[in-house]
Amino acid sequence: MSQETEWVLIGIDDKIAKKQGIPPRIPVPKSEFEGLADKGLQGDTVRTWIKDFLTNSEPGKSGVWRKQNHDLVSKLEAFVDKGSAWDKAQKAFAEGDYDKAMASLKRIVTMDPDDHAARMNLGSALANAKNYVDAQKHFKAIRSSFAGDADYHVAYAQILVALDNRDEATNELVLALEAKPDHQGALDALVTLGVLIAVYENPHDATSLTYVRADSLVEYLTGEWDKEPRDGKFFLEQLTYHERENRFDVALAAAERGAAAGGGERAELARISSLRGLKRHDEALALAKEYAARAPSSAGAQTELCQSLHAVGQADAARAAVEEALRLAPGDQIALVLRFWPSDRNDVQGVHQAMPAMTAFAEAHPNEPGVWRSLARAMVVVGREDDALALFAKAVALAPDDDDMRAEYWSELGKNQEFEAILADAAKLTDMAKRDWKLRWNEAEAYLGVGKHLEARAVFSGINFDESLHVDVRKRAKRAVSTMDRGGGGPAAAPAT
Repeated sequence: MSQETEWVLIGIDDKIAKKQGIPPRIPVPKSEFEGLADKGLQGDTVRTWIKDFLTNSEPGKSGVWRKQNHDLVSKLEAFVDKGSAWDKAQKAFAEGDYDKAMASLKRIVTMDPDDHAARMNLGSALANAKNYVDAQKHFKAIRSSFAGDADYHVAYAQILVALDNRDEATNELVLALEAKPDHQGALDALVTLGVLIAVYENPHDATSLTYVRADSLVEYLTGEWDKEPRDGKFFLEQLTYHERENRFDVALAAAERGAAAGGGERAELARISSLRGLKRHDEALALAKEYAARAPSSAGAQTELCQSLHAVGQADAARAAVEEALRLAPGDQIALVLRFWPSDRNDVQGVHQAMPAMTAFAEAHPNEPGVWRSLARAMVVVGREDDALALFAKAVALAPDDDDMRAEYWSELGKNQEFEAILADAAKLTDMAKRDWKLRWNEAEAYLGVGKHLEARAVFSGINFDESLHVDVRKRAKRAVSTMDRGGGGPAAAPAT
């Protein structure tokens, strides 16, 4: 620009100036003034204007004007000088050299303590370096400029969490949500702190995800449930979902409503197990006794009674209950575990010591698929993979319509990379699309294992689009498809069941 350039000195709001690290007054060529609203203030452009103004304009060359506006000139010159330090900091960040980046940022802050943009970057860098005390100092210093900025409050909250100041961190996250109610970082952080719980109102619908205060989750969900008539199936789905998440208070509420709505034995047993999960052992035992009396032919009632008796220290009575459960249903998996397995099911020595009794019981009930399944699981624990697979195959042959059992068999085949065996067994089933999702997942993994990516993708896609499944299962299937589309070829781990 030339000496003939006409200049306008525009004032910048003090808070905005500090937040952006720019001087409170900026020289702007008159020809550019009207376009500022559309273009905004770009750092490099502003530096160019300032250098030109100080070098070529009549006021900039005037000693009298400079003396009269000493503070402004100092800020303008400092802003120009900061340019090279900012460039070095950005380059260092790009190269992953955080020490070098922090050195440049410290220089900027020394040159201009009111540059809150630099302080924000320096504070974040210090936090990444786990220097939380110094990081907090910078975040406090810039609060006047960044108060009401959701990202600032979330970043500061993370520093406070690291300093074990959870109450203040929570306050910062609340401020972030006041500024931006859907700020995902704030919501996730509050979940981590245990203040909120992320919950699907409908476990089959990803869009039903909501965030509820942890201390009012039961009140909120039961209020939603009670707004309209619900059947037993609805409450069984709810209790299964919340049981899996160890939300026993919610599961209990769902089980109680499910029992009243025709949810049958599943709901009745969930009432007992949920009370036990809440450590309300006396209530659980009373309910278990009452239900066992109402359902004398129920093995499930006896296994719940066994566990409830054990929880209050009545070992002999608990043993009698599990023996009764096995009399009623020799292949009941829970009863078999309670009767034969050690408390730590991964205790190799304990499982090995229990196997003779397991084997004798299985041989005494040769037509019960469940006893061979339990024994196969024990074989897996002690490392006898071939014997385990043979016993799983025997169990499946005895219960060919049990998809859950077959899925476990296929899972073990997959662990041993016997993918062809899985596909050969799958070929015998004519209705795979209607089978349990775990069975379909194992089939997809087997296709991946033999390099048939197109077939695997089709199966995973089918799981993803199956609206009857839990949203987490569908999401995992979608990620498996995305991974394949990006060129990943390894088998995808199935979600927890």
